[in-house]
Amino acid sequence: MENRGTKYYQIKQDIIQAIKHQKLKPGDKVDSESVIKKKYNVSATTVRKAFSDLISDGYLYGVQGLGTFVAKKQMIRNLTSISFSDELIQQGYEIDMKIDDISEIVNEKIAEKLGIHKEQPITCIKRVRLANNEPIAYQSSYIDSRILSLEDAKDIYKTKSFYKTLSNFRIIPTWVNENYSIKELNNTKIQKMMNIKKGEATFFVKRIAFNEADEIIEYAETYFNKEWYSVTVNIKI
Repeated sequence: MENRGTKYYQIKQDIIQAIKHQKLKPGDKVDSESVIKKKYNVSATTVRKAFSDLISDGYLYGVQGLGTFVAKKQMIRNLTSISFSDELIQQGYEIDMKIDDISEIVNEKIAEKLGIHKEQPITCIKRVRLANNEPIAYQSSYIDSRILSLEDAKDIYKTKSFYKTLSNFRIIPTWVNENYSIKELNNTKIQKMMNIKKGEATFFVKRIAFNEADEIIEYAETYFNKEWYSVTVNIKI
């Protein structure tokens, strides 16, 4: 958990705010490590950690020997091209889901991801995604309860889609940032629901979804069965 009174947190927030208010634009080079060290009177380790987190969260990217730059928004895949349900349907799968839990929680770590007060209630939807009746992903979505209430979230039982549910309440994500990693699945309950052995590696994806105003709508975590899921990236020069 980050201490909001630290200079490390202030460095991150100052850069994020500069990006959001377009003082720093995609492709702009941010101040060097030495400049930020002097400006905030901190160690190189503090600056590197702040940069590392901002790169992980999709705000910045580094180029060896050149410096650190603001990430270009167009490098992030559009939601219309990565809709999980649409991808599966286009590939000929029959899709379904099993709802594990719909609840209202208070969680300081998740609240920070959503950019809201630590005590603000959050609507949480946890479900298993199925393709041809096989479990291929376990998804947990978190959204400010002022945007989607606990009662409204139950519409997912009818829609069988988180994003269709959002759309029904005129909540429209327009772009996302995703971070992929390999992570062992050690939750016994999820292991059983996913038919995955203890400690088996999965694709672990952290997603933050934004609206047209670049406001955070959703934070999500997904475990993908590595036997069912792969990622292909096309790069055109």
